[in-house]
Amino acid sequence: MNRHFIPLAAICLVTSWIFWPRPAFAHSSVVTTVQFDREIVHILNNHCVMCHVENGPAFPLVTYEQTYAKRYEMRMDALNRHMAPWAAVAGYGDFANANDLARSEIDFIASWAEGFGPRNNGAVATGIAIMTAKPKAIQAHFDSSRWKLGTPDLVLPLPENTIERQPAGEIKRTVIDPKLASERWVRGLEFQPGDRRVVHAVFFTIQETGQWIGSWTPWYGFVSLPKGLAYRLPAGSHIVAEIHYYGSNERVVEHGSLGLYFADQPSVRMISDLVFHQEGDVREDAAAHRYRAVVNLAEDLNVLALRPDVQSGARSVEVAAKTPGGVTQVLLVARDFSTAWPTPYILKRSVALPKGT
Repeated sequence: MNRHFIPLAAICLVTSWIFWPRPAFAHSSVVTTVQFDREIVHILNNHCVMCHVENGPAFPLVTYEQTYAKRYEMRMDALNRHMAPWAAVAGYGDFANANDLARSEIDFIASWAEGFGPRNNGAVATGIAIMTAKPKAIQAHFDSSRWKLGTPDLVLPLPENTIERQPAGEIKRTVIDPKLASERWVRGLEFQPGDRRVVHAVFFTIQETGQWIGSWTPWYGFVSLPKGLAYRLPAGSHIVAEIHYYGSNERVVEHGSLGLYFADQPSVRMISDLVFHQEGDVREDAAAHRYRAVVNLAEDLNVLALRPDVQSGARSVEVAAKTPGGVTQVLLVARDFSTAWPTPYILKRSVALPKGT
C-alpha cells in the first residue's frame, strides 16, 4: 500500500588593521565573462521570476535594468543562501520541487555582480555574419496564467478572502465544494492565485478525511502523481485550502482557482498519510532543544513526499529511515527555515521502505 509520509514537526573574528606607509598601486577591475543575457537570465527564469515579477510578492527582476540595480543584494542573498527560499540541504533526498541554487549559479551571480554586471558582449549574430550592433533586449519571463499540466478537467474558483493592510502575514482556511455526485479519482491538481503579491503557499486537504492532496508554492504550483496513482475524492466531499498570506501594504481581495485533473481508473494503490507528531515546552534558559518521534512501519510503503509543519523558532528537521537490515537512509535534512515560505518536499522518485522500518 502506498502512503504519503508526512512528518509534522512542532520543534518548536575580530580583525585589526595596522597602517604603515606602503607603495600605491593602480586599482584593477574585476573582469567577468558572465553576462546578463546568457547566464543571469537563465538563473532568473529558473529560480527568481516566480516571485520577483511585476505584481508579485517581491521586487521585480525581469529586465536588465531592474536586475543590475539589485545585483549586490542578489550576490549577498545567494552567498548566504537566503534566496531562493529552500531549506533542504543538498545531498539528502532528490526533490522535484527543489529551488536551491547550484554552486555554479551562485558563482555566476557573484562574478557578475563583482564584474559590474555586463549585459552582453555587444555582438549580434545574423545568419553567418557577425556584426556589432545594438542587441535585442533580453529579459526574464514568467507566464503565471498558463496551466502547466494542461487544461484542467474541472476548475474550481475559491471564495474571496479579504487581506487587510498589515505588516504580518496570516493563514486563512477556505472550503471548496466540487459538487461531486459520484466518487472521482484525482491524478493531479494545480492552483492559480488571484493576487500573487500576497500568497506565499497553499496546502489542500480533503475535509472529510483530513488527507493532504497537494500544495502550491510560487516556484512549484502543481501536483502530478506517478502513473496509476490517484487520490480518492468521495461523492459529496469538500476540499480545504489552507492559504498562507503575506503582509500587504494595502487592502487586498484575493480569490484563486484550483484545477483538478481526473484519472479514468481508480488508483492501483491507496495513498494515505503517515503522521509524526511530537511537541513540548522548551525551557526559557535552554539554548536549544531536540524533539524526536519514531514510528515503526506495520507494512511496506513508498514515500512520495514529506511536509514539515514547522513552528517559529525551529532550526532544523531531519527525517531518517532505518530498515530491519540496519541500513539508515536520510530522507530529508532541512535547516534555517523561513516561516514566511512554508513548503513540502516532493520526491522525484518514491522511496520504498519495507515493513519493520
